Amino acid sequence: MKRPLNIILLTILLALCATTLSAQEVLTGLSVNKPVARAAQSPRAEALRNPLHLPFVEDFSNYTGLPDPSRWQDRYAYVNRSFALRPPTLGVATLDVLDENGRVYERAANDGFRADALTSLPIRLDYNFTNNSAIHASDSVYLSFYYQPAGGSLSGFEWERLGNRPEAHDSLILEFGYATGNIVFAGYEYCDYFLGDDEMYIAGDTLFNPFIPGLFYIFEGPAFPGDLIPMPCDSLFEDEMIWEHIWSAPGELLDNWLAENDKQYFKQVMIPITDSRWFIDNFQFRFRNLASMEDNGIVGWAGNVDQWNIDYIRLDVNRTHNDLYPNDLAFVMPTTSILREYQAMPWSQYRDSELDNHFENALVNLSNNVKNSYYTYNIRKVGGSQVANYTPNNENAQPYWEHGLHDAAVHATPPFQFSSLPTDNADSATFTITHIFQEVGTGSQMRCNDTCVFQQKFSNFYAYDDGTAEAGYSILSNLTNPVAYFAMRFSLNQPDTLRCVRMWFNSVLDDANIAEFTLLVWDDDNGLPGEVLYEAEHQLPKHGQQYEDFANYYIDEPLAVEGSFYVGFFQNHATQLNLGFDQNTDSRAHWVYRVGSNWQEPFLKGTPMIRAVVGAPIDHSGVIDHQIADCTLYPNPAGNTIHAVVPDNLNGISCRIFDSYGRLLAQYTLQATDTEISIQNLPSGIYLMQICNNQQIIRTEKFIKQ
Repeated sequence: MKRPLNIILLTILLALCATTLSAQEVLTGLSVNKPVARAAQSPRAEALRNPLHLPFVEDFSNYTGLPDPSRWQDRYAYVNRSFALRPPTLGVATLDVLDENGRVYERAANDGFRADALTSLPIRLDYNFTNNSAIHASDSVYLSFYYQPAGGSLSGFEWERLGNRPEAHDSLILEFGYATGNIVFAGYEYCDYFLGDDEMYIAGDTLFNPFIPGLFYIFEGPAFPGDLIPMPCDSLFEDEMIWEHIWSAPGELLDNWLAENDKQYFKQVMIPITDSRWFIDNFQFRFRNLASMEDNGIVGWAGNVDQWNIDYIRLDVNRTHNDLYPNDLAFVMPTTSILREYQAMPWSQYRDSELDNHFENALVNLSNNVKNSYYTYNIRKVGGSQVANYTPNNENAQPYWEHGLHDAAVHATPPFQFSSLPTDNADSATFTITHIFQEVGTGSQMRCNDTCVFQQKFSNFYAYDDGTAEAGYSILSNLTNPVAYFAMRFSLNQPDTLRCVRMWFNSVLDDANIAEFTLLVWDDDNGLPGEVLYEAEHQLPKHGQQYEDFANYYIDEPLAVEGSFYVGFFQNHATQLNLGFDQNTDSRAHWVYRVGSNWQEPFLKGTPMIRAVVGAPIDHSGVIDHQIADCTLYPNPAGNTIHAVVPDNLNGISCRIFDSYGRLLAQYTLQATDTEISIQNLPSGIYLMQICNNQQIIRTEKFIKQ
């Protein structure tokens, strides 16, 4: 899959500071959304057999990942709590250019294409089951929702923008539709066809489809024995749908909305339904986005662009165009960690001095009336007793559109009613922190957004990030001989042993960020990286097993560390390694980078996703080793062919060849322990061959083509 790529958020030219004419920090979007990819592996829940009844209300506040199958027909949107700025309530559905498996759509193009969709299940819009009567236009039926184009920031600073702005030629679209009852052809299911020992093709050759007579495949480039060719193998059919355009909005800069109204992070749309065609027993509505991609010509860039956030969808009778204010008090964003610096830290390193002194809650009254609000939090140790409970006085919550967020300090910034946590000799601990904010009485329209739960975990690692990447971080150097260092600081409360460094690298199009780096550990020298304590050359970006996101880079021998130390990397090429970047935590005080003689402080608000694992030895059982010793290449240097030798006890072995810039050139399936691969079309130079077992990288070897 080779498509144009696009810068997602921003580039901050370090020329704004002295000595920074040669490099820039850059943020990109994701070409793979790992939480979505992980959720896509789970069995899909069966959709409801019967249509839904009114009212239809969805604010995405009580779950994340794929859309709820009890309300939504497809799985393309991403339900999350981190991609939107100040949504009406906790959680939004994001439409972007990533499919239901979290990868950039194969149809992505720079001239515009149909990207995501969020489609409701069929809804009984013919009958009001509350009043036991048919629904007519006189019943005043409205569909309302809030929406937001990505690319804004709470501060207004360019380097704190979240997401990628849809351009004016992009759009968010609302359609109404229904199934006609007819069955129509929808396309083909594809199967794998492996070329035989005597099958070799060049560009323009034709291969007749062995599964479906009359179809054929035309080669765009050379193919060799053992190559995998996807072929249509079965016809697919689906219900015929009629869809009609109802509303759309062009891409726009969120700053323009805020210039009109500094509280207008989202706009609400009210759609009256008056046409009798829609008062049927299988009415559906869907949102979709038209997106476009651009080629920035930089190796290792990712490609998720043109994002829209949707929240608080309501479809019901007896509404008017003035029905703009849900009777609802709610959380807007997730609450914060109880730790002052970290999102997580080793239980053995915890001290009460690590505690913060208050929470930060974003709370809202969406109604147009003052509400008497109640707030409390409770902290319990999992498997243990209650640690703290806090219930202050009730407070009046002012309407958001007049006053802004609910700012009563005892609710919005509640103080800690505890100064210590119960410690023990266990190797880990988890504390459940439950926050509740609601109207006094029973008037709230949506109870599910009144509760926000945070799991405070203590294990064997330090983490500044919250575990979710909203973007990708790289250091872009335009020097003739580019050199870049990155270092993140961690501070110990007692001497310990560094066992592993965990890094989250974004998967980019064509694995273009597969380029070597050197893993480094430094001691502290007056607040900056000092002496190198450990280095491991020839490392490559990789990904955790089974979509667990973080990949482990194990330290060869236990490394004694004390006080403050730094972990990071060195690279001497222009390929963007593309680290995961968490934009909802700000750890700029804890990392630095260097492209010349001096370490530089970062501009970008957020956290590159690197973690340090300390403590007892790590159990490697059940973990696939990414560097299997008996995978080899010969001859090296090579002529027109090279042999890949792999263990005979592995199945599903494949390989990919990259040039020195990290660009994917070719990929093959290895069907023998010693496979000859033609490289006659490659020019002389240095290349990398990546060998994979069931799509997991097990070794990467450098070879030379003479």
